[in-house]
Amino acid sequence: MDERTTLTETMNRMSEVAASEERMFNEGEEAALAGIQTRCEEIDPQLERYNAQLQSMRAYAELQARLETTRELATANAGESRRPSAAMEYTSWGQAFVDSDQFRTYNGVGSSGRFEIEGYLEQRAAITTSALAIPHMVIPPVEQTFRSALLEVVGRVTVSSGVVDWVEVGADPVAVVVAEGAPKPEATFTMTPKTSSLDTIAHWIQITRQALDDASYIRSLIESKLRRGLLAKAEADMAAAIDAATTQTASAADLSTSIRVGVGKVEGAGYTPNAVVLNPADYAALDVASAAVVNPASGAPYWGLRPVAAAAITAGKVYVGDFASGATLFDRGVTNVFLSDSHASLFISNILVILAEARLKSAVTEPLAICECVATP
Repeated sequence: MDERTTLTETMNRMSEVAASEERMFNEGEEAALAGIQTRCEEIDPQLERYNAQLQSMRAYAELQARLETTRELATANAGESRRPSAAMEYTSWGQAFVDSDQFRTYNGVGSSGRFEIEGYLEQRAAITTSALAIPHMVIPPVEQTFRSALLEVVGRVTVSSGVVDWVEVGADPVAVVVAEGAPKPEATFTMTPKTSSLDTIAHWIQITRQALDDASYIRSLIESKLRRGLLAKAEADMAAAIDAATTQTASAADLSTSIRVGVGKVEGAGYTPNAVVLNPADYAALDVASAAVVNPASGAPYWGLRPVAAAAITAGKVYVGDFASGATLFDRGVTNVFLSDSHASLFISNILVILAEARLKSAVTEPLAICECVATP
């Protein structure tokens, strides 16, 4: 079920990306979708079969419980029938009082006559919670959500193989005015082919089978933590790629002014900035210092750019740019979570391993689309 859910989320995400970019699926995405659909067609019949088996097991368990209850009642009734009837008293204390003369002659005012019950042995015992085996109330921790604002503003491409190729593009050529009959100049700009294998990022944790059985919610909690760890690593890799590939720098007396200078440099290179990326501590300091610098024309803070606070960005580093065009996350499309006891002595020790992994590659495809902003007071 987890795998089927992951495959469905992947198909939905690919569709959303294509729809947001107003395009059809490319060949790599078509191949990836075909593979996912084939796997779904294999999984669905298995889920139906397992569900039918589970319903049959539950029905048998309920029947077995009813038979066991009937057997216990029959045994109890047989035992009761062998006891002397004179030794049993089935009338309750309340019923005995209602049937008494004291109750019949009670006029409804004051106290009734005293009524004594014979043949009852009254015993009183102090029952406290410490004497009872009351199970503890277990409140599972609230599952935390984790999103990467940095990975949301960069480009994202789903690939169908473990190796990706892209072209790193240089500055745009500029045309010139040419007299009639004069030779036209050649356009020159750099296009550098790049090739890289996807990085496999993964981590795992061990848990006993008993712990999973006794606290069923723990599996979803562990899987959530592992997936968040993968996302944190992917964000850190993207931040490192941006820091290593950025070649432009904008400086001014204060950070808000340097951001505006950086916007101009990115626009001058032919791109439209969509965000300013910085460490959360720098984001807070900038807010406190400037009370959110406002673009007089649009009324939007930070010169109309979306502020993106990412813990993976080194404190003191601020970047402005067209991240959708300049940076790309190449994604194999599936985050896998596996559970197994098939290793060494794990099986005989009742120990399970939960493993999460993804295959990604962060790259800056157009360095001139990003500019680092520096305050030089």
